[in-house]
Amino acid sequence: MCDVKSSICDVRGGGGDRSEDALLLAPSLGLGGGIERYLAAVEGALNRSGVRVRRVDLLTPGCRPTPAAKAAFASRALVAARQYAPVRCLLVGHPGLVPVAVPVAALARPDRSFIAFHGTDIWGTPALRRTLLAWASRARPLTVSSFSAGALLSFGVPVVLPPGIDPLWRQILQETPRRAGADRPPVVLTVFRLSAWRGKGLPELAEAIQHVRERLGEVRLVVAGQGPAPSDLVRLLARVDNAELRVSPSDVELAELYADADLFTLCTRTRVRPPCTGEGFGIVLVEAQLAGCPVVAPFSGGSADAHIAGITGWSPADESADALAALVLRLLSDRGGLAEAGRRARAWARMATEPDAYAERAGQLLLGVINS
Repeated sequence: MCDVKSSICDVRGGGGDRSEDALLLAPSLGLGGGIERYLAAVEGALNRSGVRVRRVDLLTPGCRPTPAAKAAFASRALVAARQYAPVRCLLVGHPGLVPVAVPVAALARPDRSFIAFHGTDIWGTPALRRTLLAWASRARPLTVSSFSAGALLSFGVPVVLPPGIDPLWRQILQETPRRAGADRPPVVLTVFRLSAWRGKGLPELAEAIQHVRERLGEVRLVVAGQGPAPSDLVRLLARVDNAELRVSPSDVELAELYADADLFTLCTRTRVRPPCTGEGFGIVLVEAQLAGCPVVAPFSGGSADAHIAGITGWSPADESADALAALVLRLLSDRGGLAEAGRRARAWARMATEPDAYAERAGQLLLGVINS
């Protein structure tokens, strides 16, 4: 049963000037997924900058997007806007929340407003709807990579804030010992929300791994992500030799999967027509590198910002299984070079995700906060 109690959270604690507050409208809390993790990182970063964040969530575990749930969300958001006005920043966590954000903005009177575009909404929101969103909300687009910023130019000049990583999760990834090595068959890992397996390129990856085995011998494929696992995904992997499916692993379990892998792959297809798919950034690429695992990023999309091409990661020549197989075969044929790339990947990812630097950047972009 859906809990319609207020989910407004003051993450700093009482006191302080209310004009320092930020109001965050989020699509969910506790359900997982890239946009939820992105918003959590932004919220935590603003908190570290000394900003009091008021958060209102549409969905929580056990809550379905029914008309009653949506009405309750709108009511909570309007109450928060009225109670904490004026706010310095209104952050709308998904373009689908704009119908609620428009009256919220009128009440909250924010100095700055942003709409977050994170994944397929970058491509899947038509130009006319983007124009209406801009007119109705008077908000700037906030997005995750230079590629996605270019895709959103018709909506206005975007603000680019890459995904951050929760400091505790970052620590777990860095401290989990590497177990990949040349003394055992190579392991290729991919991680995504399992319901999106087609758009994430799993059929092409499975075919590519089969081709690699014909030349290299045994290769283990591990697929992990938030479940449940669709039955057609399970049937696909049942036809792939030495493939393993891990449904909804814990953070510790996922960190161990990264540590076990010789190579991480994310094979997302970019499709700008419905059903739209695409990778705005690919935070799992950074997670893998923090764990010391080099990466193969999608051929297209925003993942160029999530690795250093040719140094910590690579992309295939196109989206075909043949191109992916050629790249994976070349990389797995040099296990020593791959291990060295993993060490470079960990060093780069550690620098790119430093929590205090991310907090400073978030504060500057969203609220104009300059830390002394």
